[in-house]
Amino acid sequence: MAGVVTVTVDGEVLTLDTGRGGELPVIGTDEPIPGGCGFERGYLSMGVDHLGAEFKHFDMMDEPGLPHMTVKIAGSTYQGVCPITIEVQRTDPYEADMSAGPCEVFRLYDDAVALVESASFHLTGCWDEDEYD
Repeated sequence: MAGVVTVTVDGEVLTLDTGRGGELPVIGTDEPIPGGCGFERGYLSMGVDHLGAEFKHFDMMDEPGLPHMTVKIAGSTYQGVCPITIEVQRTDPYEADMSAGPCEVFRLYDDAVALVESASFHLTGCWDEDEYD
């Protein structure tokens, strides 16, 4: 998995990048940013973390009827229902591009808004043959 997400909160633009402009894969690694993806309960999901940064976590889940994302910035959690686009690669059914944005997400305790400007991730190896059929 590799990608980049850009979020605006309180006028500040923050980016979480897996490395080299979203080109460095991170699935199953601890450095520089751990991340992973999966195909569980019939929907595709992915998440990345950057524990030492202000923008600490991003995930998106293409749950049927409720596609949503979570953003964690400086100790605050934002969540929202957001359209997510998934494009399975023609040459490999176990490879897909997952993207979203722009989309508003809301802080849980006071409904403050953050804007997910864009999120784009290339996913590989997120599901096995039995789950994809």
